[in-house]
Amino acid sequence: MLDKLKQLVEEAQKRGVRAVDASQFSHPVAAQTEWHPLKPGGANFQTHRLDDSNPDLLVFRATTFTKVFCGIFAGVGVLGIAIPLLIFMHQGGTDWGLLLFAFLFGGIFLTAGLLMYYFMATPRVFDTFYGCYYKGRKKPEHTLGMSRDEPHAITHLNEVVAIQVISERISSKNGSYRSYEINLVKQDGSRINVVDHGKPAAVITDAEILATQLGLPLWDAS
Repeated sequence: MLDKLKQLVEEAQKRGVRAVDASQFSHPVAAQTEWHPLKPGGANFQTHRLDDSNPDLLVFRATTFTKVFCGIFAGVGVLGIAIPLLIFMHQGGTDWGLLLFAFLFGGIFLTAGLLMYYFMATPRVFDTFYGCYYKGRKKPEHTLGMSRDEPHAITHLNEVVAIQVISERISSKNGSYRSYEINLVKQDGSRINVVDHGKPAAVITDAEILATQLGLPLWDAS
């Protein structure tokens, strides 16, 4: 059942992806690289921007809009708890159903907002001085016993052969849009997602800067 569901998800993703001729990039690893979305879904707004003010630390940071977006969810959650709680106290603490609803309703929004902020606001850091890439607010001390798929694992930049840009069409009940990924392609053809959002001009510009600074080819298949 799970295999069937996974297959359906992959087929749905591929329907929204443009066919790519990997030979155009004139690199042997390109033919080993997958050209469907690495990260399912995406956003219809710009979630991150590249800060290249320090050439030794190229950092993708969450945009102000992303922080506000997460804050709205958290704020609704806080109000969803605070207002019913004040009503509950004003009524003498008798309506326990109202209090339960407040914590359930508000708690869902507050938790969603905080989790979105935690994951979306985590910096994506290219430390060109030490030659590594990682996600996190501080550089991991080591990678002993750590899988490269874990969010705070270090990727050594000498293992990366190209910057990949691809897109997919996301469909929802409110319409559809394209979301654009920047991925790192490693020597074995495996990929690591860096960012994924819906502003193509920003994605291409950031990918070009990143490729130039790291001295890597840009494989733009968006």
